[in-house]
Amino acid sequence: MHTSDTVLMPRFILSRAAAAGIDPARLAREAGMPGWLLADNTARVPSHYYPRLWELLEHAVGEPDTTLRAVGEYKVGDLGLFDYLISTADTLGEGLGVVGPYVGAVSTNFRMDPGEQTETEATFDLYMVNAEGHGRDLSVQSSLGILVSRIRQVTGQPIHPVRMTFQQRAPRRTEAFRAHFGSARLDFGAPVNSMTYRIADFELPQVTADPMLAAVLRRHAASMPPPPPRATEWPDRVAAVLERMLRDGEPALDAVARRLFASPRTLQRRLAESGTTWRLEVERARKRHIEQLAAESERAPDISG
Repeated sequence: MHTSDTVLMPRFILSRAAAAGIDPARLAREAGMPGWLLADNTARVPSHYYPRLWELLEHAVGEPDTTLRAVGEYKVGDLGLFDYLISTADTLGEGLGVVGPYVGAVSTNFRMDPGEQTETEATFDLYMVNAEGHGRDLSVQSSLGILVSRIRQVTGQPIHPVRMTFQQRAPRRTEAFRAHFGSARLDFGAPVNSMTYRIADFELPQVTADPMLAAVLRRHAASMPPPPPRATEWPDRVAAVLERMLRDGEPALDAVARRLFASPRTLQRRLAESGTTWRLEVERARKRHIEQLAAESERAPDISG
């Protein structure tokens, strides 16, 4: 699926390169990005520039914490319309509610969906459509890091998330993560990238609120590209095979992949692109299987008497 970003996304990375004393024009050339694209504030660019530039910046600086340190310098307005859509809302909860419907204004390569919610906490799940490897990890770090920075700026309060989850492997050092995300619990190797906040925080007023401007911006944003739909085909196909195989015993990755005419590696990649993992799908299938067996047992006639 073809995806694109506002040119302001790679420009933000290049501005951080300049602040670090690195020639941004050289970095753009190394990423294969034409110079004329950077001259148009309204341009849309292919999404592969964003993860590639984060990789190049990290290499040029020579520090593994470069991305999180860079997003610590983010200021509301750096991402243009998207920032103002969020910041002009009355409350933090209303502002976060804008992210999902209007994320296409900044990128069609990301989507933010409501996740698990309890009486006291709410989670937002972050998905990427096109990216892989280290560049994907850095892009996720930057996106979640910017979201947290924006929340602190629009509320004027040093709010910490309750929990942050990352699909990437745990880094050797987590000092930069802890410095940026504060007291949040950090989970790595998770099924999905996400951030969790206290529901009470959503009632906080935004110091940047502007209801009249918000109405104007939302009418304009309605014409922007929508976020891409979450891919559900592969999880659905895997679920159907697992349902059949669990009746005969424990399913194996290789066996499921063969039934879907894919290699184990391809199957795992397709599930990751859909925001899930092989392990998570097996756990879900086991739960459904147990529930089905329990339901069948309840429906069975009692012949003991």
